[in-house]
Amino acid sequence: MKQLFLVFVFLVSYFVHEMDISAQIASGFHSPSFSAVGLAQANAFVARADDASAIIFNPAGLTQLKRPQISTGASFVIPKVEYHGNGIHEDMGTGINTIPNLFFACPLIEDKLATGIGISAPYGLRGNWEEDGFSRYVVTDFNLAILNVNPTITFKPFSFLSIGAGLDYYYAKSDVEKRVNVGLLNASLTGTPQDTTTPDGFQDLDDVHGDGVGYNIGILYNITPQHTIGISFRSKADIDTKGSLKFSNLSGATAEAFGGESFSTKARTTLTLPEILILGYAYKHRERWSVEADVQWTNWTRFDVLRFDFAPSNPILDGGNEDVRNWHNTLGFALGGEYLLNETIKLRGGYAFHESPVPSDTFEPSIPMSSRHAVFTGFEYRWGGKMNKWIDFASGIAVYENRRITNSVGDELQGSIDGRYDSIDYLMAINFNYQF
Repeated sequence: MKQLFLVFVFLVSYFVHEMDISAQIASGFHSPSFSAVGLAQANAFVARADDASAIIFNPAGLTQLKRPQISTGASFVIPKVEYHGNGIHEDMGTGINTIPNLFFACPLIEDKLATGIGISAPYGLRGNWEEDGFSRYVVTDFNLAILNVNPTITFKPFSFLSIGAGLDYYYAKSDVEKRVNVGLLNASLTGTPQDTTTPDGFQDLDDVHGDGVGYNIGILYNITPQHTIGISFRSKADIDTKGSLKFSNLSGATAEAFGGESFSTKARTTLTLPEILILGYAYKHRERWSVEADVQWTNWTRFDVLRFDFAPSNPILDGGNEDVRNWHNTLGFALGGEYLLNETIKLRGGYAFHESPVPSDTFEPSIPMSSRHAVFTGFEYRWGGKMNKWIDFASGIAVYENRRITNSVGDELQGSIDGRYDSIDYLMAINFNYQF
């Protein structure tokens, strides 16, 4: 157990270090790339959830474990986003995004009581548009990473029913940058014609960080040994954040309004993560193969308006302290399964569809989101005398429906974002697992 504790501490340290990286896939800024076993089956895993990653998919599945188990790995996402509009073609800068995960689960009383802890990054965004590009007055660089630490416990009161519950502790950090149209602001403040040669200023919402708490519950109901229903619910969570808002390279009347060519103030807001409800049905044919279908509902109406408090403030800031989003609820569907080829290899595959929560009138380029279709495949390979060591691998592609936008975002700053957005993600995931 001492060895196990040291391994766990090392992996937690690695995970916290990787907090600087995030991804942009799926619905809104939710990034459901929790583990290779789930991703290979398009995350249709709620009604089976038979390994340590059940902590994130459905904690009720932990009573299926016979021995303590640890799983760690990462997903690698390469997003590609293109903008076409106003005679401009621009690619969003992305690179390879990494989403690490770590799960440890242990049965306390076999087939009756189990516990575990999981660490994952269920929400995230990262990317950048050109500093002098079409979106410079809306967003240039953006980064959001949200860590979830999820202790859980599971009880099986009846042979056919398991109930799990857990605590979700979230830690978030974010940075957002954009340009400031100083020439336009000077003209607005003085009532004079705009000087288009005025250099742009810079705005940086920097070192925004905070935490919040939610909960999750799960049910696993075995209708028969072949037919299973799983239900997973994750509550909303309010994350109170604080950071700093910085302006630089200001000039003219704008500099006078801010008291100089640079200005810094404290900024606070509350980000609300949505409720997520997943219902799954699984069919298992002996020990050879299984298939599952899941439906997911996400209450994205929680992401409506971000209200910022600034200290100190001024009239210019007070006029722009609300970021209106007005997202709507979404549904998603996933179908996945696995086939036992032999005692060492399982083959997996799946398909998923998710609606976009982002309405056209508040669409902006840091979340160039549309409804998506995704296809995944993968495998499990076991080895060792007790077959207690194994690797899960997954790969896939997510294709987003083309999104044509005509709205007023950025218009007041002469930064129209109207146009067509084409997006595609390439994904790969690997997990290393050990059963004690």
